[in-house]
Amino acid sequence: MFINGISTLNAQAISLKEDAFFEEIQTYNTRNLNLYFSDFKTYIKPSAMRRMSSSIKMGVVAALQALENAKVQQPDAIITGTGMGCKTDSDVFLEKLLASDEGLLSPTKFIQSTHNTVAGQIALQLQCKAYNMTYVQGSASFESALLDAFLQTTSSRNKNFLVGGVDEISKHTNDLHELDKQLKEETEVHNLQILDYKTPGSILGEGASFFVTSAQKRDSSYASVKDIQLYNQLREEELESTINSFLEQNNTTSEEIDVVILGNNGDVNFDNYYHILQEGLFKKTAQAYYKHLVGEFYTASGFGFWLACKILKLQEIPSACLLNDVELQKNKRILLYNQYRGKDHSLILLESC
Repeated sequence: MFINGISTLNAQAISLKEDAFFEEIQTYNTRNLNLYFSDFKTYIKPSAMRRMSSSIKMGVVAALQALENAKVQQPDAIITGTGMGCKTDSDVFLEKLLASDEGLLSPTKFIQSTHNTVAGQIALQLQCKAYNMTYVQGSASFESALLDAFLQTTSSRNKNFLVGGVDEISKHTNDLHELDKQLKEETEVHNLQILDYKTPGSILGEGASFFVTSAQKRDSSYASVKDIQLYNQLREEELESTINSFLEQNNTTSEEIDVVILGNNGDVNFDNYYHILQEGLFKKTAQAYYKHLVGEFYTASGFGFWLACKILKLQEIPSACLLNDVELQKNKRILLYNQYRGKDHSLILLESC
């Protein structure tokens, strides 16, 4: 499956230039990394935008940018992944339900809060009546959407699939994450130094990442996806053997991986999964990470996937994403590994075109 168009919106100033990653690296001293992009009016009519939550606006704009990047006007399928859906609208609906003592109230916020609202709004914007699917699988939501497109590509040679993941920050979610120690206890956290704190929890982020995929390779293609694997549970001692088995299935070895992109988020309770690979299987491999730039959220791995596509296209790793000092000798294969609080482990293998 070839990646022919990409787009991402998050806490960073993402460059739309083909030969650049970021306009400028944004730094934060808070536990919440909110969306940086604000020029929604370029893509969405102001009258329609008033009724859209943050996740809908992010999803629609990222989807339109990915299609524009791929020079595709109409996709043959829209496949999205989200961990929490339009959480802010859900909060508003529940607050109104409580305020009215569970009486009659407008269904508008309920309609706008369902998890498939983003995919539906993208379809409305494009007037697209094709296959439309949303996956809500926690931190494997984006990978599940990508896997759907990957499987369909084998039987749909001439179709273009619009695939993406989106999640937003909401106050109630933020409070809940603080209660169960998913957020750092420190009130001021420097995002670029997130791995130095050595404490439980991480920083919360939001964003949307979309891609146009196809079985057809183009001169402008970013990368090809060779395989995707998901594991709900993995013990630390099983990790290296599982990755070796995954690579063996794809006729490659750990020594043939040129870059490994990891989901380190600074949580001392769960980053050990990544440390095992950093100090073991991929000790001599160029390593990159990304959650210090955009924060942790259920579909943050979509940004990691965007980063992998850009690295393969531009043949370099942004200095802000370097995790070790191993010099990049060649850049043909990238392995992405992500997990969320010890669960929903995912492996994605990409190759240059």
